[in-house]
Amino acid sequence: MYVPRPALLGLSVLALSLTACDSDDVVGDGDTITDLVVADADLSTLEDAVVEAGLANALAGGGPFTVFAPTDAAFAAVGTPDEVVALENLADILRLHVVPNADLDADDLNVGDVVQTLNGETLTVVAVGSGLGLDTEDADTNANALIVDTDIDADNGVIHKIDAVLLPTDN
Repeated sequence: MYVPRPALLGLSVLALSLTACDSDDVVGDGDTITDLVVADADLSTLEDAVVEAGLANALAGGGPFTVFAPTDAAFAAVGTPDEVVALENLADILRLHVVPNADLDADDLNVGDVVQTLNGETLTVVAVGSGLGLDTEDADTNANALIVDTDIDADNGVIHKIDAVLLPTDN
């Protein structure tokens, strides 16, 4: 079982405390993307990776952002949490999951849409059965990840959980 580093545990406690103090108990009411990632037990590896890559403050800022957030199960296919945070191109990998200047709810995502990510690459929205997936700039047009949970609203954007980690292409 993976145990978060003490600094991350402190962030988690702070974010959970802020959420618990919210009188309306509405997710996204006063919470940034960073707050919601910290508060979601299914995104703990993403939390560690964002902190390690130095992106936590950016995702707590202005926005708007659309974040395609790999779940812990998605990261497990890449490696252990310690292996993930040690990846040489971690920041570039994470930037591929962020669409800046956009608050794209599920209703805004249509098959064929192309979005520019924070790392400069594009993602194409593709049909996968009755759902939607994301295709990177790799050689094929198949989905590299399936969107499994949508519209987790934050004050500075939205999070959609995905079932795989998107990897940058070699340009």
